[in-house]
Amino acid sequence: MRFLATSLALALAAAAAQAAVPYPRLREVGDRVSCQCGCAYTVGSCNMMNCHFRDPVLQKIGDGLERGLSDEEVLEEVYAEYGSETRVEPRGEGFGIVGWTAPFAAFAAGLLVIPWIVRRWRSNAGARSRGPEVPDAVAERYNAEIERDLDQFE
Repeated sequence: MRFLATSLALALAAAAAQAAVPYPRLREVGDRVSCQCGCAYTVGSCNMMNCHFRDPVLQKIGDGLERGLSDEEVLEEVYAEYGSETRVEPRGEGFGIVGWTAPFAAFAAGLLVIPWIVRRWRSNAGARSRGPEVPDAVAERYNAEIERDLDQFE
């Protein structure tokens, strides 16, 4: 009986120690790190079995959170160790501002440039469609030839 009580106590202690960092918080922080195993997911949502990148990064994030570090401090450690390409979103300073503004600037430029291009295409298409007129005599000659060919098939 004493063995059963000791085993139960150890199992509860292990579960409590593992629950020191709740999984939702670990996943929330992991969702800010891009997985580098080849999938398009974040470390928090990578579903590849035995992922060579996700498991050590989640362990590092969990260790940092257990030490009492803030989310940003843990992420800075991960970014320092694994590189800037693991960032899910660009920094809000320096060259990272280009990452935030470039999509909106490209969209605005497209809104300005596309109507101009369409107008040019339409004007060029109109100019091409007004080609030289075919004289009536030539058109009648070809129409007569077409009619003769059609009569042969009937």
